[in-house]
Amino acid sequence: MTTDAAGSTTTPVVAARLIRVGAGRWRVDGDLGLAQVADLAAQAPPAAEAGHLSLDLGGVGRANSAAVALLLEWQARLRACDNYLTLLNVPPSLHRLAALSNVDGLLGLADIAATASDDGAADASGHI
Repeated sequence: MTTDAAGSTTTPVVAARLIRVGAGRWRVDGDLGLAQVADLAAQAPPAAEAGHLSLDLGGVGRANSAAVALLLEWQARLRACDNYLTLLNVPPSLHRLAALSNVDGLLGLADIAATASDDGAADASGHI
């Protein structure tokens, strides 16, 4: 934690990283705010990979509507190539934001109930 000029305590933003963990398997770690999403947008998992891709979001800290927009963009790129994406370990806050934005169905999350795992994070996955 740090203190800003007004004396408020702030938590530093954690840079987001997209990591390939195997064939067709990716992981995002870090915070997904506007600045971080802008950096990640160009690093989308390649749509040329045939078939199924999975994206593990278990390493995501804070996320806002920019994260939802990023996931929708990646989904559209993949669908244009007849591929599909499964989201794994979707944080509860991101799941709720997608539901509030009425795009949880587009992200394959509408029928998935977030369940608490041992560390308190949700384990939600969806096929889009």
